[in-house]
Amino acid sequence: MKRTRNEFRKGGASAAKRLALALVLIAACALMTACYMEPDRVVDAGNALDNSGNQNFQTVITDTPAPTDTPTPAPTSAGGQQMDWSAWTFGDDNATNAPSSTINANTGVTATNPPSGGTITVGLTTATPKPSSPSATATPKPTTSSAASSTLKQGSSGSDVKTLQQRLKDLGYYTGSVDGKFGAGTAEAVKAFQRAHNLTADGKAGKNTQTALYSSSAKKASATSSSSSGSSSKNNSSSSSSSGNSSSSSSSSSYTNGRTDVYLQLGSSGKQVKILQNRLIVLGYLTGTADGEFGSTTEAAVKAFQKRNSIYDDGVAGPTTLTKLYSSSAKKASSVVANLGSIRPGTNGSAVRALQQQLKTLGYYSGSVDGDYGSGTTAAVTAFQQANGLEADGIAGKATQNAIYAAINGGGSSSGGGSSSGSSTSPASYGTKASSNGYTTISANSGSSSSNVKAVQSALSAKGYYNGEYDGSYGSGTEQAVKDFQKAMGLRVTGMAGPTTQRLLYGGTSASGSYSKLQQGDTGSKVKQLQYALYELKYYDGDITGTYDTATTNAVLTFQQVHGLEMDGIAGQQTQQILFSSSAIPCNI
Repeated sequence: MKRTRNEFRKGGASAAKRLALALVLIAACALMTACYMEPDRVVDAGNALDNSGNQNFQTVITDTPAPTDTPTPAPTSAGGQQMDWSAWTFGDDNATNAPSSTINANTGVTATNPPSGGTITVGLTTATPKPSSPSATATPKPTTSSAASSTLKQGSSGSDVKTLQQRLKDLGYYTGSVDGKFGAGTAEAVKAFQRAHNLTADGKAGKNTQTALYSSSAKKASATSSSSSGSSSKNNSSSSSSSGNSSSSSSSSSYTNGRTDVYLQLGSSGKQVKILQNRLIVLGYLTGTADGEFGSTTEAAVKAFQKRNSIYDDGVAGPTTLTKLYSSSAKKASSVVANLGSIRPGTNGSAVRALQQQLKTLGYYSGSVDGDYGSGTTAAVTAFQQANGLEADGIAGKATQNAIYAAINGGGSSSGGGSSSGSSTSPASYGTKASSNGYTTISANSGSSSSNVKAVQSALSAKGYYNGEYDGSYGSGTEQAVKDFQKAMGLRVTGMAGPTTQRLLYGGTSASGSYSKLQQGDTGSKVKQLQYALYELKYYDGDITGTYDTATTNAVLTFQQVHGLEMDGIAGQQTQQILFSSSAIPCNI
């Protein structure tokens, strides 16, 4: 059958349409093929393919990327997490689900479903430093900012001095206020430390002194008295189990074999005198170097020691004095009494202060007892030398100092603090009627009213020292309660409720009021009140003389040192305000 031209035309158009449709299908297939491509598998002869129809790969080899110094963190999804592919089964052709476990790409901490192999860390991580051991940082030793590089001395001030004072206080050499002011009290403490460590005892904290002071081997004051007075004793190993004098005598062996069965006095010389002087130096009664000659300066120091330790002050070092001197209970000096050797113009310190005080007592010196050997002190020494037929060079050498102390002893004045007035009385006798700052002694022999006795009993009961009745009778129970209170407070144990005892018992007496200045040479009832107050607080050990003598001056100096006051030995308003208040501190030296 012949096709018409139109039919050919229709057939051609239909074929063209089919061709076009085929091309579109081919293009679609090509496009769909580009959407999924099976991963290439790298195999070798060892892959062990089988012909079971369930062929699989036992070994899949993937290229290992070369390590880089700074790996780039993997891309993360919202929230900083990404898929964990570590558990993906690469050999399973049917695996189509993405792994359910995710990791935090920012911190390397597993967020959910961590794989069994452990946490995977992606990206950069910062190692957490291990905490250091507490012992890794050594505790700094106490030191000053300029320790061992600058000398601290009288007149110095600031934080370096404050640190020095605190260190001396910790070691038991200093009892004053840590105020950063290098005064006489600090100088004395430095000297004591220097003597205990075999350093030049000049009272100046130089390089060697500061190095020793801040070292871990620095000795405490309480442990140095038995080792600072000379070489060790062959009897140190002996022990003592007895008490009283036997114990004291036994401990004397640690003081370079100091004997207690001899009498040492003016004119004595030799080894035992030298031991005696060394011990007096350690306790602060003397300065200088022991020379083994018992002169007037040594006698003055012995008298001061006897007075301070409640021994008859005759200046003779006999068995009683020596036993106490070499015992561990020997009291330290409140201030230096004398110096062994020469003291020259330009020097300063406690030895100069003692010299000035003696010259003032003799009437040759009228200046301030400040420890500074200036022109005034030089003139006074020269005047004394001229009056006593000595070489008038203004230098207080051994001969001059012995002559000064001999003149004082020969003139009836007391360099050790004894009485110089015919009206003197014992503290026990004076104490029964003692009165100061509104308080009068209450005791069994004072004739006190029953109401005053009841007040004492009530106060003692409130503090736990008395459990009897408030009967107004000062009996043995009340007296014992007063003694217990005095002992606990560090006061002189008398059994009488004196003015100072009452101030501390009742409390509330402020450091105020107006007082007239008392100083060396003054006399009268005010001086007696001062002396007894110092006696109750254990700063003063002498009779109540009413004369402001050397012993009174020394007691005031110690009181001022303990309370951080200016140490001038003068009982001014500030000193008396504290002394007659309930804030007064008993002596612990």
